[in-house]
Amino acid sequence: MRNLSTPHSVAVRTASIALGVFVSDAVSKAAAPALVSLHAGLGFVLPIQNAEYSFGIASASLPLMLAASALGILAFGGYTAWSATHGGLPAWIPGLLIGGGAGNLIDRLLFGAVHDWLDLGKVVVNLADLAILAGLAGYLASVALHRRAESRLERL
Repeated sequence: MRNLSTPHSVAVRTASIALGVFVSDAVSKAAAPALVSLHAGLGFVLPIQNAEYSFGIASASLPLMLAASALGILAFGGYTAWSATHGGLPAWIPGLLIGGGAGNLIDRLLFGAVHDWLDLGKVVVNLADLAILAGLAGYLASVALHRRAESRLERL
């Protein structure tokens, strides 16, 4: 079966996934406080505002974090989207990266901090963070598989 994906169809899939992640993240952030008040027994829901960057690993002024986030989305998100439209990556990878990055960027723009709510024990994250992690994992796996396939072809 031949691949019928066109750059346009890949771009549409990427944008659809990014929009879905963005909306899901926003809805979950809005719903988290209500979940706590309705179901006080849900120990994994802990709404907080995180003014730090990257799981609290780094800190900088708000304008610097906004600029770094926007540049990261444009540069890496743009590269992965370009790569997806040229057959190098599946569309879900840039979709998750761009949608997750945009969700956290909008939070910082509107509130000065990211709304995290999913308590994983040592860290509290949100759906945007999970989408970014899944997108990065997919990107790294895709690159590793591509390199492995290239090295097999070289041995032939």
